[in-house]
Amino acid sequence: MTEQQATVQKGNGGRSGKRWFLPFLTIFAVLAYLSFRASFSLIGPLAWSALISFTVYPLYIRMRRRFFSRRSANLPALLATAVIVFAVLIPCLLGLFFAAREGVRLLDSTEELLTSMESSGEGAIATLLPEHIVSKIRPWMERYPTLRAYVRQTVARSAESAVDLVGSAILFLYYFSIITVANFFFLRDGHLIVGFLREIVPLPANESAAFFERTRQALQAVVYGVLVTALAQGAAGGLGWWIAGLPGPVFFGALMVFFALIPFLGTAFVWIPGALYLLLLGETTQAVILLAWGALVVGTVERVLKPIFISGGGKIHFFIVFIGVIGGLAAWGILGLFVGPLVLTLFAFLLENYRLMWRAWVGEQEERPGA
Repeated sequence: MTEQQATVQKGNGGRSGKRWFLPFLTIFAVLAYLSFRASFSLIGPLAWSALISFTVYPLYIRMRRRFFSRRSANLPALLATAVIVFAVLIPCLLGLFFAAREGVRLLDSTEELLTSMESSGEGAIATLLPEHIVSKIRPWMERYPTLRAYVRQTVARSAESAVDLVGSAILFLYYFSIITVANFFFLRDGHLIVGFLREIVPLPANESAAFFERTRQALQAVVYGVLVTALAQGAAGGLGWWIAGLPGPVFFGALMVFFALIPFLGTAFVWIPGALYLLLLGETTQAVILLAWGALVVGTVERVLKPIFISGGGKIHFFIVFIGVIGGLAAWGILGLFVGPLVLTLFAFLLENYRLMWRAWVGEQEERPGA
């Protein structure tokens, strides 16, 4: 084949590639849309599974290197998934069950309290508050019937939500199975998934490596620094709630976990009202114990664990974590607590790279002769 023939064939191949590009792009777009529609309902469970797998992945790697050959991936992934199921998912489901059950009991007690306020007898209110407190509350409830009706409606809506939560047990089991199966494949094939994403990210090799390293740092900072710290605070706060003799330690411990996830709110929004309630009952000793426990034990857990994890995650700026947690919670719910900081961290990383590239380009333009 002469050089001229090779050039003509190359040109025909280029024209052929251009001719097939539009059909390929059309088919790709249609299949991408259909794939998105098919998997859209699973985005939430798959995202949770990815977060859990990221947390357990170091354990999987140690288990595989120490007890299994490097060629064996199925068995260590299966064992790590079993650890996730029995040490993470099942305890979380049981905790949610007991918290919901205690929440329903508290709602029932509140309903009885409101009913007793409307009656002439003391009823259940005397079992919750002393007489001198009852005599102060009753005139307010009688003077403002709208307030009483609002509280009753709130209790009714909360009770209906609790019933709906119990009625969604099948949906929880469905998501549970999806998360479990996805955890196995994320653990076994996680390195392949990350390698594929590295290849399709439109960045140079060094920038792509830095991008994924920043992703790992952000996830580590948020998952360990926010979630693990919040769980530890909730467990410590629930224990202090039980020591103080207050009802519903599991429910209020779960509530402390929720408030601990939100920066600048914290568990004090739960244990301070609990201590005030004990003071109203005249239980000064228990109130002091709960206040001391919340300030010293629960507060120490946050002050010790959170800086360790966040600094270990590449010193992600706390303001980014704060904005990401608040904005992510409003945009995507509980999952946004982790997605929000991750998105903002990666955006800040790309913005910094753009700034450096822009400065380099401006410097090159200034160094050109005649510029």
